[in-house]
Amino acid sequence: MEPILLKNTICTEDIDHLILKGVHDMDINQDKRDEIESESKKLSGTFVKIIDYHMHNGENPDASYSFRIAVNFNNFTEQYRQAFVENYKKDVLIGFGISAIWMGILNGLDAESGIMPNHPLKREIAACLRTISEILDNKG
Repeated sequence: MEPILLKNTICTEDIDHLILKGVHDMDINQDKRDEIESESKKLSGTFVKIIDYHMHNGENPDASYSFRIAVNFNNFTEQYRQAFVENYKKDVLIGFGISAIWMGILNGLDAESGIMPNHPLKREIAACLRTISEILDNKG
């Protein structure tokens, strides 16, 4: 699959495909994989909104762009926190599976070429990864 930011458009199916690839790499029971996939996909729409906003407005970021990207990532992080906490309480494996999927997607996005280190998107990806790590450390 081509890098996310090199695509002309992005949709939830693109992200769902990445989730599916990640889930299939997990060496766990199929029912757990299915649940991780289902719960991870709940965040796809919010993530696509972030990337779509960046694709349309990130060429020459201004203060408004920086603010919107921060708000969008904040929204994503809170939705992630809710999904993680809810699923971690039911099954630790599902909670950590969701985290593995989304950290993989975010790390892959962070590694894509074309984003300057001081770009607001790059900063927000790093902040989101830090927050997810903190959520994992504190288990919610």
